[in-house]
Amino acid sequence: MTPIKPFDTYKWRWLSVQPSEGLLEAPVFLGVLRALGRHEGRVFADPRLKDTLQIVQEETESSVTLARDPSRNLFRNSGQYWRGTGLLTSARRGLIQLTPLGRRVADGYITQAEFAALMVQQTMLPNVATYSSDEIDKWREANLEIRPLKLILEIIEKLGRNSGASAAYLTNEELVKVVIPLAGAKASVDTIASMLFGYRADPSIVHGWPDCAPMDNDRRLAREFLLFLANFGLLRLEAGAGVHVSKQKFVMDELFDVESVSAPSKESIFEDDASAARAVDDVRHSSLPSIIERTRVMTTVLARTGQSKFRSRVLNAYERTCFITGEKIPEILEAAHIVPVKNGGSDDENNGICLRIDIHRLFDSGNIRLRIDGSIMLSDNVASSANYGFIPEGVTYPPFINPANIAWRDNYL
Repeated sequence: MTPIKPFDTYKWRWLSVQPSEGLLEAPVFLGVLRALGRHEGRVFADPRLKDTLQIVQEETESSVTLARDPSRNLFRNSGQYWRGTGLLTSARRGLIQLTPLGRRVADGYITQAEFAALMVQQTMLPNVATYSSDEIDKWREANLEIRPLKLILEIIEKLGRNSGASAAYLTNEELVKVVIPLAGAKASVDTIASMLFGYRADPSIVHGWPDCAPMDNDRRLAREFLLFLANFGLLRLEAGAGVHVSKQKFVMDELFDVESVSAPSKESIFEDDASAARAVDDVRHSSLPSIIERTRVMTTVLARTGQSKFRSRVLNAYERTCFITGEKIPEILEAAHIVPVKNGGSDDENNGICLRIDIHRLFDSGNIRLRIDGSIMLSDNVASSANYGFIPEGVTYPPFINPANIAWRDNYL
């Protein structure tokens, strides 16, 4: 089939006309959100916000210049990364104001996995927070709505089911040349997966198809959907040496029941605060957050070398006792990194905590957070659970713990 472009300007754009891929790295994205929260009610050009963003930039080693001159601040062109995800409002022009959802994410009551699952179910094209009224009118006249993150996951899962786990990936080239044109023609997931399989065998099958990424930045803007899924744990970017970015594979390591993403909430995070709260509740009753967390564990923890030495070093430092529960049964004790290795964390005991297995999982997923003052913060899910009422309100850190590691984790994960 040769798809027909639904209207002349049809393309996929989510958050900004000027892509800044580094902003979608989780520590940077969340670090900036928390910086905004600390300066809520002030103007975006406030020099105090600039100073805070300078710290975020340095501590996350961001490739994006976050601390710009107040006269041309980050949010003039890139504020849509937070507005378009429902975390920052434009209600008070010129002033920083998070939505209630934004505050819950910034404070850690909504975990990274829950936020990522919410984006999968809620991200819609056209995005009412970032598209102009003229653009939205064209989409509506074509009777076209697309949930791009959800669609990408469904397509990759279908490829894996039909052709084996080695086929469960998508490249940006495939997204631009095959998926986006077919999605504009309202093709089914089955049809798109079938055409992708054919394209991999013979790229010439798309000859004569419409170009849905004609401008210089369009391919980068399309890639941001894939980057978000990789940065927040649903896909893994397989970036081999010498492989052009357009051909890098975004891989699904765990094929999961597509129903976990196929039934998005009928509520909207852009409707009002009550609807956003109901959308969060809906996503928590889906299996998607736990899938995201399992994928993250699979790709970042289980395959690590040197883990046994780290475990021995940390458990000995804590006298083989869970730091939070006091549990001493050796079979269920693990060593948790405070700053993850992928973010520059070391395998020294000053970056480790001995935790019971389930507490470790809750700590890694952000459901249990340690503050610099020793207080313990629980996510909404854990706080409402009948099984974790024993968790203390606070702890005293041993002298060998590096407090800078605790602060980094609290600020950026």
